Amino acid sequence: MNDGSSLEVELQRRANAREEDAADLWGRYKSMKGYLTREYYPWIQANSPFLTDHGEQHIRSVIQAAGSLLNKHLSPEIETQKRSLSSLDIFLVLSGILWHDVGNVYGRSGHAERAVEMTNEIKKLGFPDPAIHRLVTEISSAHSGKNGLVKASPEEDCSTLHSTHTVYPRALAAVVRFADEVSENRFRISTELLPKVPDANRIFWEYANSITASRLEPERKRVVITIALQQDAAVKRFPCPEFAHRVDGEGQIHLMDYILCRLEKMNNERAYCSPAFLRYAVIEEIEARFTLLEDTKRVNEATVFFRDAGVRKNDDSSYPNIQIFDDFYNEHPDWRPERLKEALTQ
Repeated sequence: MNDGSSLEVELQRRANAREEDAADLWGRYKSMKGYLTREYYPWIQANSPFLTDHGEQHIRSVIQAAGSLLNKHLSPEIETQKRSLSSLDIFLVLSGILWHDVGNVYGRSGHAERAVEMTNEIKKLGFPDPAIHRLVTEISSAHSGKNGLVKASPEEDCSTLHSTHTVYPRALAAVVRFADEVSENRFRISTELLPKVPDANRIFWEYANSITASRLEPERKRVVITIALQQDAAVKRFPCPEFAHRVDGEGQIHLMDYILCRLEKMNNERAYCSPAFLRYAVIEEIEARFTLLEDTKRVNEATVFFRDAGVRKNDDSSYPNIQIFDDFYNEHPDWRPERLKEALTQ
């Protein structure tokens, strides 16, 4: 089942088959999704018009990525296996995704922590038990911060109307967090509006515009990121509030440098999340495929693989620090912004 909505499809299938808890959980999930789609998702962009998309399209993309990570545990044929997903597991992942970014409607800062107060508005409609409500808020809020995963417990027993389940909230939170991290492409922006985006937001839009595809491949233990950017755009500098150690004295950064910073972060997120979701999937590397363009002409290409490096504590509170920035330029010096600038003047 490789459909992007496989999590939703499977929960609905179980509901239609009248499996225990599935019908109730599917109904509650649909009600929550309809509520958020009406009352909140459209207003995130209205409140912050030059934020990259954090609404319905982004939610769909994260669900697709999470479904890819969990795909082999969704087949009806494996429901008796120890590590297959219960209907409650699927509900927790889907609900965590629904709520993970909705706090942006009130502003970017602190948005992950707003899940508790916002879910309180519909807790009777959305959640069959207070413990399930708490688990959803922990999973949704764990998607940010360098110690975010510790907000969710490694293992917990939780009762529904029909049975008691052992769930792994930290593993499910790691699935949501990494699915969110890799759900980036140019469909999160308007390419028509890109030239008019204010300087404060421009680097985020340019990065999204450079990602032509992002694909999880758990069967090959990897993520494939496809990047295509115009040579003249790669050397442009933009204000950057992140990566203080890489910006210049004016707080700006070349787009090419920023892309590598973001890929470095993605690889660290992989190293941070993958031990937690190991019971569901193994992701050992990120394959990044770069294409440099001059209009439609391919000027240069490079494929690199980002993996683990060094020693990391066996502790979910320990955030990794795997450096790939300099390694990339050492292997591919022609991609350095100064070299790209030289090529433009020739």
